[in-house]
Amino acid sequence: MNIFRKAFSVACVVLMFQFFAQLYLVAAAVLTIFQADDNANDVYSAFKSADTFAGLHRANGDLIALTILVMIGCSFGARYPWRTTILTALLFLLLVVQSILAYTGIPLLSGLHGVNALIMIGLGGYLTGRNWAFGRQTAVPTTMP
Repeated sequence: MNIFRKAFSVACVVLMFQFFAQLYLVAAAVLTIFQADDNANDVYSAFKSADTFAGLHRANGDLIALTILVMIGCSFGARYPWRTTILTALLFLLLVVQSILAYTGIPLLSGLHGVNALIMIGLGGYLTGRNWAFGRQTAVPTTMP
């Protein structure tokens, strides 16, 4: 078994955990604000607390970029079909779009940040399942003369 295929699978799993962390961190940030009492001190305190989660969300997004770049490199090293390599590169392109959507300043456009995230999670899950390098190996059937 090619070591790059296993490395690709491991990177895929890391990516899926990073996606899970992104969802957790953004929910923690938003819900911290939503649960604040309606007074200036509580709202200010909630925003200060949420800022920590939002900062971790952004930092994790940067780490996601590194993980996807590793996946692209492993895809070439594993000599996966071009379709896999292109889909992995598409995942990186979607991450670039994700970053742009986060900072448009236009709420209706920035709202697509969440939709794009779901597309990325789906594509990441597809790449993980489709190219899984661990587990049972299927035996090659032999023909009897």
